[in-house]
Amino acid sequence: MNVLITELIRSSTGYFHQTAGVVIGFFNDPEQAHLCANKITVTVGKMAEVCGSQLSVPL
Repeated sequence: MNVLITELIRSSTGYFHQTAGVVIGFFNDPEQAHLCANKITVTVGKMAEVCGSQLSVPL
């Protein structure tokens, strides 16, 4: 599942860091983060929390 999440982050022109059971995605602007969070919710079924231009997904 985290491979799919990281691929969705990369496909949304972001980069990621995984630590302590959480994947954190970083983007250039908040809109990219929100769009990626929606993709993750629809595709994986996990809720992504967005704060500014980054998101976090618990694994």
